[in-house]
Amino acid sequence: MLATGIVGVFVAIALFIAAFLSEGPKKGRLIAAVLCCALAVPGSALAFGRLQGPPSVSPAWSAPADQPAQTVAVAVWQDGETVVRARADRFDAYRARTGESAWTLDAPPRKSVCAVSPAVDGLAAVGYGSAPAPCDQLAAVDLRTGRELWRKDGVRPSAIELAGPATLVALDGDQLAAFGLRDGAPAWTAAPTAGCGFRALSASAARVVAVEYCATADPATATGTGATWLRAFAPTGAAQWRTNLGAENEPATAAVLAVDPPTVRLTERGNRGIDAVLSFAAVDGAPRATIPVSSADYELTSLQKLYASFRLRPVRPAAVVGDLLVAAAARPGELNSEFVVAHSLTDGSRAWERKVDGQVLAVTAAPDGPLVAVERGRNLDVVHRLAGADGRTVERTDLRKASLYGTPWLGRTDDRYVFVQENGTTYSQPALGVPRH
Repeated sequence: MLATGIVGVFVAIALFIAAFLSEGPKKGRLIAAVLCCALAVPGSALAFGRLQGPPSVSPAWSAPADQPAQTVAVAVWQDGETVVRARADRFDAYRARTGESAWTLDAPPRKSVCAVSPAVDGLAAVGYGSAPAPCDQLAAVDLRTGRELWRKDGVRPSAIELAGPATLVALDGDQLAAFGLRDGAPAWTAAPTAGCGFRALSASAARVVAVEYCATADPATATGTGATWLRAFAPTGAAQWRTNLGAENEPATAAVLAVDPPTVRLTERGNRGIDAVLSFAAVDGAPRATIPVSSADYELTSLQKLYASFRLRPVRPAAVVGDLLVAAAARPGELNSEFVVAHSLTDGSRAWERKVDGQVLAVTAAPDGPLVAVERGRNLDVVHRLAGADGRTVERTDLRKASLYGTPWLGRTDDRYVFVQENGTTYSQPALGVPRH
């Protein structure tokens, strides 16, 4: 408003002088000057508003701060209008429209949440354990009621994924183990190659993908340097293919970013090793694209950081959207990620780049294009829905007093954006809902 007033005053003065010094009767010139002054301020306000974008909105609701204050969220689920914030000790479900509590569910006595699956059709799986010991229980939760469907002992899930709406796949000790999502009935198991071990896991209704590290390139003869492989299984557990990722050293970071198409974030230990995003053909695992994290003109800073918010289901400012990797990026030497860059997962080429007015906090995949949350400073944040083809803004929502920071989880409903923070304090609320423009 201050800027609008200043602009209006200068415009009024200029118009007054122009009208008063023009030719014609003095009375007519004076009336014209007064009319110019009367129209200058609202006119400049309208023009200034258009230059600044759509009107900003404030959060419609926010959740109360965490108790105890040191508690952090480890994962987030969304089921339609319900958003669930998972902590180590309990689950808190919120209605996206109003922020009202939908339900809460405590972890079993003296147990903590230590593994979490995605959500599908209102169901999710969870592992429980007694820290610092590994997980030793596996359970399923109905996200629409907050009711635990079943729980079983003797399973050690370090990672859990869903192979469609009926089957969960867990990294159970050294093997993959599948169970019925609704009843917990054993379905199948798959062992790693002799002398190797699974490092990362992801799944979809089409396939299960796991990263496998072998201490030697040829486990049968114990010769050669180490090797990292990507293995694919059918949802029934049948082996489909196995492809070498090209790393010789043990991976420091190995994460499956997507299953369709298979996309892996890989960083080797040591110097001069692979530090890139790799994509593969779904049908046979043939290599398709290598996207370096660091290039001559951009650093994919969101992927360089080894730490990501929500440790059991990490949220990073990067997403696979169709056949594109869309990620926050910074110019070399700059601290803030002020660009969004899209690379083809077919050949690795850069599809487009987009500078945003602020620091990118989150990049989230959506069916109609990536969602990008940007911090602009002075407690103003912006959510852009971008066109996947060229990165232009299709929908924009300006947020006031949302107090976003770090890498928040970003979800969307028909009329709301919902943000969930890892740390839920009075300043950075655990969850908040914002009306969409």
